[in-house]
Amino acid sequence: MFSGSWKIPAATGFALIGFLQWNHLNHPTEEERKSHPAPALRRLPGDHTAFENTMATERQLQSLKLFPYRAASRLWGQVHDKELPMWLRAPVYQAWTAVFGCKLEEMKYPLQEYANLGEFFSRPLKDGVREFDTSVGHLASPVDGKVASIGVVDNSSNVPTLEQIKGARYRLDEFLGSLPSFFTNKNSVAKGKKMFHCVIYLAPGDYHRIHAPVDWQVEERRHFPGNLFPVNQIAARLIPSLFVENERVALLGEWQHGFFSLTAVGATNVGSIVITKEPEFRSNTAAQDPLVGQCLMKDYGGKVDTTCGEEMAQFKLGSTVVLVFEAPESFEFTIQPGDKVSITIIF
Repeated sequence: MFSGSWKIPAATGFALIGFLQWNHLNHPTEEERKSHPAPALRRLPGDHTAFENTMATERQLQSLKLFPYRAASRLWGQVHDKELPMWLRAPVYQAWTAVFGCKLEEMKYPLQEYANLGEFFSRPLKDGVREFDTSVGHLASPVDGKVASIGVVDNSSNVPTLEQIKGARYRLDEFLGSLPSFFTNKNSVAKGKKMFHCVIYLAPGDYHRIHAPVDWQVEERRHFPGNLFPVNQIAARLIPSLFVENERVALLGEWQHGFFSLTAVGATNVGSIVITKEPEFRSNTAAQDPLVGQCLMKDYGGKVDTTCGEEMAQFKLGSTVVLVFEAPESFEFTIQPGDKVSITIIF
């Protein structure tokens, strides 16, 4: 009798605990917000723009999250890491090249030497095929891809925001987490300087390795387990704060003009982000699923000198890289949204 009567209260109790935990993670207090690196609150300053009012509502966004993007991406990872027989490799990679326009003439090894799709996607370049201009002060593209967005970080409301696409914003403190005071106090940016951002999208056929765009010192890695929505133009127009929602790995540090960060953002089927100096690092693991919306930080214990052109990370398919950096007010990009860029191209 007793054991039978216990089932209902136990089930109710577990449900209540689950709800309280969900509510805690999604609605942190202001004090928790100060100590928590990156709660995905999507609280934009001021009134929403006309375009932001056309994007998915919170209820619609929750419906999108019902699809298991993280698990599906891990399944795809198992597929593309499966070794192909020698006779099948060249035909498969050539077919992929025909569809997505890979530059096979730049790859370091013959097709048959790439054991699986994962190795082919992240293939290295031939030695000397690209040469970086290591002149002090130059900002080079960290990847091959298409420029999605560039501009100045908007701090007009004391809440810095970046442009996802024209008319749609996302918060810098939610994207990169708690940062030095100049992100929350516009008067803290050094006189004569501003914060800039650049977003580059990598297509499936692009070279997938990420290189240092400047000489800089990396101090910290932040991993944000997240969703893995697509990052194409349709998704960017539909999903508010897309880059805050998605899994990402941010490297933070300084260059000659102040703060500098490079963030690799995951996408559907691109949950695996590799950090060159941390071969043991793993993203989008099943164990990290309960940590979605949180931040896993690693202090490198000092400033790690990184040279322009040095390999820093790689994707297993294609996705997006976001640069956020401090530079003189006179800084001007030499690129425009829609431009195709490649590593070594000067910004």
